Amino acid sequence: MSTHKKSASRREFVQGITTGAMGLAAAGYISGNSLAAAQSQQPCTEKITVLNPLGTPPDVILKPQAPRLNTLAGKTIYFVNDGFPGSDNVLHEMMDWFKTNHPTTTLEYRYKGMGEIGAPPLWKEMNEKADAMILGVGH
Repeated sequence: MSTHKKSASRREFVQGITTGAMGLAAAGYISGNSLAAAQSQQPCTEKITVLNPLGTPPDVILKPQAPRLNTLAGKTIYFVNDGFPGSDNVLHEMMDWFKTNHPTTTLEYRYKGMGEIGAPPLWKEMNEKADAMILGVGH
């Protein structure tokens, strides 16, 4: 009789151990025994209560997208940096593209930072002056 020895990768090894351990735990659970009780062959009389951690999510209220501008000519677009690393580079690249391809569009760059710090005055300014806004939120 010949045996074939297969070399297992680290991942397969860990999966095998995990699967085996889960099987032992499941066997103890299904038979009504805790793992310690299964080892000593004593039935477990302790009961536990299991709660669902998900809860009930609130209803989703859909909002329509803002209507598209019919043209960018003569419009003002705000480019808002939300503070994520690298988002300033992307926004400046986009602004360069707009300068080349839509020269009559006014471009405004603003740094808002993460969270709502500094946001209320910026939102007020954009409500008064902006026709559109592009928010750079990182990766």
